[in-house]
Parts: sequence; C-alpha cells; structure tokens
Amino acid sequence: MNTSRLIRLLPAVGLVSLLAACATPASVQTSDPINRHALVRTPTAEPDWSALQQRLAAASAGVKGIEIGRADRQGLRLQIPVADGFASGKTEIRTSLAKALDALAPVLAPEEGAAVKVVGHTDSQGSEMINLQLSIARAEAVVEYLRQRGIALERLSADGRGEADPLTSNATEDGRTRNRRIELILSRQP
Repeated sequence: MNTSRLIRLLPAVGLVSLLAACATPASVQTSDPINRHALVRTPTAEPDWSALQQRLAAASAGVKGIEIGRADRQGLRLQIPVADGFASGKTEIRTSLAKALDALAPVLAPEEGAAVKVVGHTDSQGSEMINLQLSIARAEAVVEYLRQRGIALERLSADGRGEADPLTSNATEDGRTRNRRIELILSRQP
C-alpha cells in the first residue's frame, strides 16, 4: 500500500475508533454520584394534600387575600392577589407579595413530592400581547423568589395567561384588581 493512500485512510480509521469508543457502554456505578445519570431520580412520595392544605392555611392566616382551594387527588390551587404585589407594568416583587410568598415558602420547600406551577394573570388594561408577556415575566420572578427560599428549581415552573383567564369582568376597577393575581398550582412531582 502506498504512503499517500495510507495517510488518506488514517482519518477514517480514527473516526471509526472514536465511534466505537462512544458506542461502548461504560460501567456506571449507581453509588457514584458523579457518574450517575443526571436524569435518574428516586421517586418521591405523594404529598398528603389535605395536610398540606391545612399547613398552608395556618402559615398564611395572617396574610391578606390568599385563597387556598380544596385539596383533591390532583393537588391544590392557591390564588394570591397581586394588585399591590407589582408596580404597574413591572416584575419586581413588592412587600405585600413578598410577605405572602415568605409565609408559603417554608411550608412548600420540604414537600419534595409537590411540583409548583406559578401562573401569572393580568387585567385587560393595555395591549393583550404586552399583558401576556408581563404575566409570564411576573410568574418567572415568583419562581426565582421561591427558588431563593429553598424550593428546588426542578419542582418549579412558570406560565402566564395575561388577560385570557379573568375571574370576573374587567369593566370595573374592582374587577381588574381581582383579575391581577398569581396562582400556585400544586401537583404531584413527575
């Protein structure tokens, strides 16, 4: 075989060797936390939704406006008014919302079996698209706030509905105030 043909074959031989090495499964020990696959989780226990509801109600008793829904097999839903929780058009959490989240976070943090979906809602004032973007950004701000208070990020998610899911008419100031809210939807951690 001539030298120039051998030189042209070397990259192909190297590539085949590399592919063979990648295709060969490595011996992974499950007790080795560095080499264990990152997506493998041990299943968490299903929360006792009724007991969690009672603990959340007790923790938030001194906080105005938090509504805790009925617990069922699916989980639990909380509504937090945010008329004073954010400045108009802003995503920085104000004192009233911080107080509500600070009351709830210590109860939610140890509940590893509960996923927390934060859903932002706005009133219908202004552009529909801007309201949708604002509701998502506010939900993300709440997620970050809860993460900083000990709730694992893999348990948290954010969504926004803008003005699309009002509780009441936006025709009055009282209605618009009621429609501006954050929901925490608690469900079993997948």
